[in-house]
Amino acid sequence: ARGGRAPPAERLRRPPPLVARAVRVPEAPGLGRPQEAVVLPRRRRPCRLRDLPRHAPHLHPAPVPRVRLPLDERQLVALAVYAILLMPGFLQVGYYYFFSSQVHRSIVYGEQPRNRLDLYIPKDNRRPCPVVAFVTGGAWIIGYKAWGALLGRRLAERGIIVACIDYRNFPQGRIGDMVSDASQGISFVCNNIASYGGDPNKIYLMGQSAGAHISACALMEQAVKESSGQPISWSVTQIKAYFGLSGG
Repeated sequence: ARGGRAPPAERLRRPPPLVARAVRVPEAPGLGRPQEAVVLPRRRRPCRLRDLPRHAPHLHPAPVPRVRLPLDERQLVALAVYAILLMPGFLQVGYYYFFSSQVHRSIVYGEQPRNRLDLYIPKDNRRPCPVVAFVTGGAWIIGYKAWGALLGRRLAERGIIVACIDYRNFPQGRIGDMVSDASQGISFVCNNIASYGGDPNKIYLMGQSAGAHISACALMEQAVKESSGQPISWSVTQIKAYFGLSGG
């Protein structure tokens, strides 16, 4: 440095100025004689870390995927508390279903493995009791007769016999098979409920969700059979009323 003074650091880090140079461009069709163009040289810069994925992907560490649970901690805690609060009720109904003498479980009404029904009998059945034939729901895939245990218990306490009809679910059976199973269950109730203390003249049909749809289809199918003169095992006139819950 002149005069014994060191140049400022900014000058040492400043890149050299760009020098333009003229080049001749070859003649192109429609442009006439060769033209001259001014070209600026490209300034080189050091390779930075953010450029590694483009220049050398094998040198850049792959990102570690973050595992996310479908439920956060608050939702898991809320679900656990909800299950704990419901558990006493489930245990009480389950004990009643499996150990009560008022419940007649898995009575066979047809040839299929799922052709079973549960009967909930009132304690005082000295006189014929009204009957509710109940077809449980389950989105046509998880329907089961035990889903009606709470309904059967509450109605049995009020002197009503409840018959919870089971049926084939998908994929073991299609809608037509489910309707056929429900129709056979209703037929069993109409023809045999008197031997369990029920009044065959006071039979009500009830379905919930998918069960409401299936029981309504069974009623319609039975009405068509009656109107066309086909042989039937039960009559629509034997059903005093129909109740469709959450569907039907």
